[in-house]
Amino acid sequence: MLLLTGLALLSAFRITPSLPPWLGILCLLALMGAATLFCGLRILRLWPRIGYARTGRHFLRPAPRRRPDRNGGDAALDPQAALAGMVGLERVKAEITTLVQRLKVEAARREQGLPVTPLSLHMVFTGPPGVGKTVVARLYGAVLRDLGVLEKGHLVETDRAGLVAGFVGQTALKTQQRLSEAMDGVLFIDEAYTLAAGQGDHGDSFGQEAIDTLLKAMEDHRDRLVVIVAGYPEPMERFLGSNPGLRSRFAKTLHFEGYGPDALLAITHDMVQQAGMHLSRSADGMIRDYFAAQLGQRGFGHARAARTLVERAREAQALRLAPHLDDGRLDLSELRPEDVSAAIAGDA
Repeated sequence: MLLLTGLALLSAFRITPSLPPWLGILCLLALMGAATLFCGLRILRLWPRIGYARTGRHFLRPAPRRRPDRNGGDAALDPQAALAGMVGLERVKAEITTLVQRLKVEAARREQGLPVTPLSLHMVFTGPPGVGKTVVARLYGAVLRDLGVLEKGHLVETDRAGLVAGFVGQTALKTQQRLSEAMDGVLFIDEAYTLAAGQGDHGDSFGQEAIDTLLKAMEDHRDRLVVIVAGYPEPMERFLGSNPGLRSRFAKTLHFEGYGPDALLAITHDMVQQAGMHLSRSADGMIRDYFAAQLGQRGFGHARAARTLVERAREAQALRLAPHLDDGRLDLSELRPEDVSAAIAGDA
């Protein structure tokens, strides 16, 4: 940049410097050397991020940013580490780890010219709300991207409203739009059982049209698309039985167990830490008892309930601290037992 500026000034004032020939050759060699060094360093930095998809195309993985937290909040650095660090879900993590190892072995066999068995990567996630199904789906896509199975590995989340239209013929177009958005990644359909016939008010031809469009895309783009359907166990079983093509394409079901009080307490501490705050350990017993009482209630949100508790505790902290903000000695990052107690009382 400085060299160009200097040349521009010389040209503007019509100054013709007298330089020896060897100096021009030296400058040219220096520029060539700098350009070669820059390109070489660039190649060395990008080389580990180059992946090879099953479709035969090369792609560039996203650059890592932050370290993953225990709840899978950032999959950019190592999605497998983020998955392993999640609270609970031991069976789910073990199943996905087994599948990852199988994919690695199949990739090695492919490189050696050995026969490769196609694997079904579509899955059914069952379990109550707030147990990490969406987070695991996002990490699963990132893992498949890093293994070269999917080119992008991004997650597109939808439900019946995102797939079904109100007029005949429009549902297929609406479903196809979501499929196009999810191509080379993962399509996550929450409460997928609402698409199937025989599910009360949702038992109509529109849902069946969405299912038919979905099944066709899964067959036509099986190397570029992974579909995960999620919902409560019993409705999802009826959903799979509503169409012969569904059960054959979703060969693996992962059940997400609900969190216990101790796991929810750990998740609460993680959420507080992610917000740049800390939770007084003297409030642990109160939080554990609160979750233990809530677990028996229908529709309990598990991790969502923990997030709601944290937000209400922060509101209680704000009410406690706001009148004393002129005091520079206030600890603005601590959530005290009285804040948690006010949050629980507000939920009663």
